[in-house]
Parts: sequence; structure tokens; C-alpha cells
Amino acid sequence: MIPEQWLHSTVQGIHHALDAGQLTQFRGALRDELLDMQPFRVQLGPVWPGVTAVTVAVYPEDGMAALNDRIRAAAEKVPGISLRRKEAKYWAHASLAYARADFPDRDLNRALRPPRVDVTIDRVHLINQYQHPDLGYYTWDVVDEVRLG
Repeated sequence: MIPEQWLHSTVQGIHHALDAGQLTQFRGALRDELLDMQPFRVQLGPVWPGVTAVTVAVYPEDGMAALNDRIRAAAEKVPGISLRRKEAKYWAHASLAYARADFPDRDLNRALRPPRVDVTIDRVHLINQYQHPDLGYYTWDVVDEVRLG
């Protein structure tokens, strides 16, 4: 299970290190891209157990997809930032747990039926993320926070 303080929804990953200049440029581009984006409401749920993780859906997906588009646009303005190929459809989700061994996802899927939760997305955190295979989850340091609206 991911401890509460490390629960997250990754909107866009950059899977390589940035130098100080790139980070400064990206922070500015991110603020510019998000300047006129207003907070939006989503609903978390249902839970999706899978073979590598337990995730929760984020609906509707359009607000998160628009947020992803803006973050990608900011990253693409910075020379040297390389993003993975954009998927045909953005998969909006939050991670609740990661699997480190096989488990009966069908049985778990039937057992997990928590209520859906309404959430307002009103900020984006730019982070340095660290993977901890021994713990089974990620932690991070916040580099910047950009509030929407």
C-alpha cells in the first residue's frame, strides 16, 4: 500500500534528469501554460486492481487530459527535454498500491468496492521523484507548486 502522504496522480513524467537551466525554463513554461487554467472537479473511482498495481480511475478524464496537454506543451518548449510518445487516449488514474508479487486480481477486484470521492484539482506539483523498490512505492521532493486559476 502507498502511505497517504505519497498518494498521487502522475500527470506527466519526464524520465531523465534536467539541468538547472532546463529546470528554470520548464518552471517558467509550466506557469505560462497553466496561467489561465481553472480548477476543475473530478471523481475518484472505481478502483482497478491489476497485475502490477491497484489504481483508482479519475473521471471525467477530459480535465486531466487537458492538464496533461498543457504540461506536455510546457516541456516541449524546453530544449533537451524528451517525453515518451503521447498515448492515443490519456489514462487518468491515481495509484493506491503496487504489486511486488503475483496476486489474484480478479478476487481483489470483487472485494474492493470503496465509495467514489469528489476532488477538486487546483494545483500541480513539479517534483523530483524517487523509486524505492524495497518499500514498494515512490517518494518525492516538491520543486515547485503551480496553482490553477
